[in-house]
Amino acid sequence: MTSDHKQLMSSYAAVRRISRRSGSSFYRSFWLLPRAKRDAMSALYAFARVTDDLGDCDEPLALRRSWLQWWRQTTAMNLIGEGSQPIRLADGVENIPPNSSVDLVRHATEIMPALRHAADRYQIPSRYLLEIIDGVMADQQKNRFDTFEQLEHYCYLVASAVGIACLHIWGFRSPLPMQAAVDCGLAFQLTNILRDVSEDAARGRIYLPRQHYEQHGLEEDDLLNPRKDARLRCLLLDETRRAAELFDSGWRVWDSLHDDGRPMFSMMWRTYRKLLQRIIDDPDAVVSRRVSLGMRDRIGIVSHHFVGPLYRRLPVPPLELMTVEEPVSTRGDEPV
Repeated sequence: MTSDHKQLMSSYAAVRRISRRSGSSFYRSFWLLPRAKRDAMSALYAFARVTDDLGDCDEPLALRRSWLQWWRQTTAMNLIGEGSQPIRLADGVENIPPNSSVDLVRHATEIMPALRHAADRYQIPSRYLLEIIDGVMADQQKNRFDTFEQLEHYCYLVASAVGIACLHIWGFRSPLPMQAAVDCGLAFQLTNILRDVSEDAARGRIYLPRQHYEQHGLEEDDLLNPRKDARLRCLLLDETRRAAELFDSGWRVWDSLHDDGRPMFSMMWRTYRKLLQRIIDDPDAVVSRRVSLGMRDRIGIVSHHFVGPLYRRLPVPPLELMTVEEPVSTRGDEPV
C-alpha cells in the first residue's frame, strides 16, 4: 500500500468519524447508499460540518472570518490538480493564535484527501463546494434580508449548493433539472428558517425578508420578540405556501436520479416536507419552541425507506403533491 493510499484511507476514516459523531439524522440516511457513495457523502458532510463550526464557534468575528478565508483558499488549492498531489495549505496559517480553539491544519489534512477524491470520482464541480463556504461567510456578514431575492441567494449558498453536490454523488441522468435542484434546497432551508424563528430571534437574527413582514404590518421588533399574533401567523402561513411550492418543484429531481440515490432523496424530501406540514398545522408553535417531528413520525419515515417492501409501496409522487384528480401509484422501478 502506497503512502498516498494510506493517507486517503486515513482521511476517509476521519470523515466517517466526524460524520458519525455529529449525531445528525442526515448521517443515518447515508446507509441507504452503496459503500463508495456513503463514504463520499461522509467526506462532503465532514467538510460542511467543519465549515459550519468555523462560522458558529465563540471566537471573535474577525478571527472567524479570517479562518473561513483561509479554509476557502485551502479548499480551492486542493480541488485543483491531480488527486495524487500532496495536500497544500494556504498562506497565513502561522498567524493563527496558538491558543485557538480550532486546529485548521488538522482539519485540512484530515478532510481534504477524501474530499478531493470524492469530488474527482463523482465529478462534483468545485464551485458548489466553495459556495458552501461562501454561505457560511455570508452568515457572518448579514442576518437581515430586505427582499425575498436576497434570502433566496443566501438559501442557495447554504442549502442548494450542498444539495447539488449531493446529487453528483447520488448520480443522475443528464440533463439535471437545475431549477428543481435549486428549489429543493430553497424549500429545505426555508423550512429550517420557519422552524427556527424563536431560536434565531434569541440570537438577534431575522431571516424572513423585510418586504414580507412589513406587508403584514410587522416591524423588526415583532420578529426579535415573537409572540402569538394574527399578523405573524399570516406571515408564517404565507411563507409556508412559498415553501410548499418549492417542494413541489424540487420533487422533479426524482425523474433524473439514479436508483442508488432515490431512497436518500425521498427520505430527506419527505422528512422536511412533513416538518413543513407540522408548521402549517400550528404556525403559532414556532413562536415558543423549535418544531420537530415526533418519534413516531421519524421511525415511520426511516422504516419506509430502509425496509424494501415498505419503500416500494411509497406513493410516487408523494401525497403532498397530489391533487384529487391524480391517481395514487406506488414507487415502482421507473419514474411515474
